[in-house]
Amino acid sequence: MVHKKSIFFGVLFFISVASFSASLLTMVEGIPFYDAIYSTFLMFLTVDILFKPETPFGKLIAVISIYLGMGAVLYTATAFASMVIETQTNLLIKGLKGGIIRMKKEKNHIIVCGYGMIGKYTLENLKKDTKKYIIIEKDPDVVQRLLDKGEQVIQGNAMDPHILEKANIKQAKVLVSTLRENSDNIYVVMTASELNPNLIIAAKASDEESVGRLHKVGAQIVVMPEVVGGKQLANAILEIDKTTDLSTISSKHLSR
Repeated sequence: MVHKKSIFFGVLFFISVASFSASLLTMVEGIPFYDAIYSTFLMFLTVDILFKPETPFGKLIAVISIYLGMGAVLYTATAFASMVIETQTNLLIKGLKGGIIRMKKEKNHIIVCGYGMIGKYTLENLKKDTKKYIIIEKDPDVVQRLLDKGEQVIQGNAMDPHILEKANIKQAKVLVSTLRENSDNIYVVMTASELNPNLIIAAKASDEESVGRLHKVGAQIVVMPEVVGGKQLANAILEIDKTTDLSTISSKHLSR
């Protein structure tokens, strides 16, 4: 929050200095305001200028504008860099404290690769029967939210064997791959089956060709969410003739 305020202040100061300097140059040097504002921005960012001030006061304005403008740019850039570094450092520390240390102790656990919609709802249902699971997710924002909730999560690409090893895949019982791309899921399944031949592997597919390929590289369970969703919709429609309570149909077939 502090860094965001600093960035906002830096941008506001930059705009204020640029506008004020351009206005003074317009009055003192007699140049159009749009030329003055353009020249002022060039002075701030490249220490260049479109024209040479002819009056002593104009030269003084140019010198002061360069110092103030460059100061504003450096201040804003430093605040932004500090925010990025602090965010990544906090994420790493939280990951080391709350994730990897506990993850190494897990055995007979479930590894969920990808925490998109499919991964999220898959895990929510798995939580009803087990507390031993690890999430692998590469999106730092998603990882941060999971860590804040106290989840066991590793930030990284599930296709990387080293990331799978951090999740203690050799001692895992089940791996679920719910990545967006079929090719990514195929690679994860292939890598996981090599690292742990006894692993039960489930994966998501978005077309029939990928279903066969996933089975071939080691997945015992392959699900096409579109097919499952289509069957649920069809069942709900067929139930219309059997009941007049449409809300019952929705809750029975579409939310389970």
